[in-house]
Amino acid sequence: MRPLLPIVFNQLVTLGFGIVWMKLVSEFIEPEINDAYGRFLTLTQLGMLLTHSGLINHTTRYWQRESAQAGIYARFLWSISWQALKYLVPLLVITVLGVSLFYQDPIWIWILPFLILGNIAMALNMTGTGALNAERRPWSVLFLSSVGGAARLFLPLGLALLTSVTLVTLSVGFALHGLVLIGCLLLLFRSTIGSPRPPEAQATKWVQELREYGRPFVWLGVGAWLMQNADRWVVALFFGKMQSGHFVFATGIGSIIPTMIIGALMQLVFPAIFRQADLAKTQQDWQSIAKRCDQITVVFLILSFTGLFMLTLIGPYLVGSLISAKYAPAVAMLFPAGLAMVAAQVNQFHYLLLQGQHNSVGMIKVMMIIAGIKTTGSIIAAAISWPAFIGWLILSPVVSGFMGRHLIRNMALGNNALLSVKENTGQITP
Repeated sequence: MRPLLPIVFNQLVTLGFGIVWMKLVSEFIEPEINDAYGRFLTLTQLGMLLTHSGLINHTTRYWQRESAQAGIYARFLWSISWQALKYLVPLLVITVLGVSLFYQDPIWIWILPFLILGNIAMALNMTGTGALNAERRPWSVLFLSSVGGAARLFLPLGLALLTSVTLVTLSVGFALHGLVLIGCLLLLFRSTIGSPRPPEAQATKWVQELREYGRPFVWLGVGAWLMQNADRWVVALFFGKMQSGHFVFATGIGSIIPTMIIGALMQLVFPAIFRQADLAKTQQDWQSIAKRCDQITVVFLILSFTGLFMLTLIGPYLVGSLISAKYAPAVAMLFPAGLAMVAAQVNQFHYLLLQGQHNSVGMIKVMMIIAGIKTTGSIIAAAISWPAFIGWLILSPVVSGFMGRHLIRNMALGNNALLSVKENTGQITP
């Protein structure tokens, strides 16, 4: 069992930063600015979810396997991360041009350099965190998340308060936070600095694995981005900047609880599940892994619903103390906004089952179906009314959870699926 102490500390640090963020943002950032900055933050995830998603998942899945040559593997990961800029930069250029034209606001073009730096830093951070988790270094994960969380909170706000509170200054602060993350990663992986390049045959093997196993994660990233971020853009489109600013604030608070819970549970279970998958030889073995995924998902849902319900009860009492009066309308959005984040994460543990079977194509199918349903539902509900949109957010974890579980279990435990695993690995026996 992994050490619980650093994992618990990590979640407490996350909670502490969330409380401080709640106070400072509501006090010093107007809802209209928070709307723009909130949507900027959604664009900082494009690298880790799209151009670098395969690399991140390759690291998470294979760092244990490559532990004997960790230095060479780390150098390969570092090199490929920066090479992926040739895909990331054009993607961001097209994105900011589209947003600028749609909103007729050139400010999005001015923040492009900060968006690029923020994206590469977030992608490297996710890659490094995956390696540290796989290597069972929870204290290092705690250090990285603590320093990164502090920088993400205080650098944008500090720079804005020293100059002026605008989207540009907040974006510059976020980019500076990215430099802090990169510095922390270099410190944590300093033992691998100076490692030789991987032999050509080994590098070719890893590149081939990235193509076969990792590249499908680009489509998973599209679905994940829609699940996590589309609602912010939908609210801005249908209900205006003020309402969107309140919703961004509510999402920031509501996401703290499910993010803390899933972060802790992932640190506890994902390396063990992958080891079980590598050792699975019978249909009963895979059934046992699926049962474990069900159990962890139930724990995640119970804890998330309980935490969000308690947050809803105390929310009105936070206005005036932790929440500025100008963000009072956001309090009524805490529960549905939090449940929207639960919906985005509810299938994460079942995806481990497909990852254990190297079934990236199956993961893509499930993610795109669920993301399509949730996003379409949000658009239709928002077009009807604000109460309809809120109702859909509350319902979305149920829809996403049941449908995702049904699709994943059919793909992973059906006879055809197990025969496919047997053909690829020789691990399945009656």
